[in-house]
Amino acid sequence: MSHTRNTGPMRASARCGARTRNGETCRAPALRGKTRCRMHGGTAGSGAPVGNGNAVKHGYFTSEAIDERKFVRAILIQSETFLRELPAGSLTNCNPDVSGTPESAPGTDSPLPRLTNAGK
Repeated sequence: MSHTRNTGPMRASARCGARTRNGETCRAPALRGKTRCRMHGGTAGSGAPVGNGNAVKHGYFTSEAIDERKFVRAILIQSETFLRELPAGSLTNCNPDVSGTPESAPGTDSPLPRLTNAGK
């Protein structure tokens, strides 16, 4: 190259300064009138949208939802302990109309469907 480069204004411009992944500061020049470079939010349209629709709450962590989940969990634990404390065989003949025939669905003559893994 026969001419010298004029890099003075480029080197004198303000730097971005955003933290990079390796923990250092970004050394790219900040955009005119901005404090960040084009890669770290200096361009128009970068950043969160107006009104920030991304921050809408879904309600999973509201106090009501947390209390409801705690209540359901407590009921399940209570019912599990109750069923474990029952004497063995006390739930076998709960239906007083057991005549040795398979149970049928209410209002039909067909037996209740049984869940099996045969269809998989």
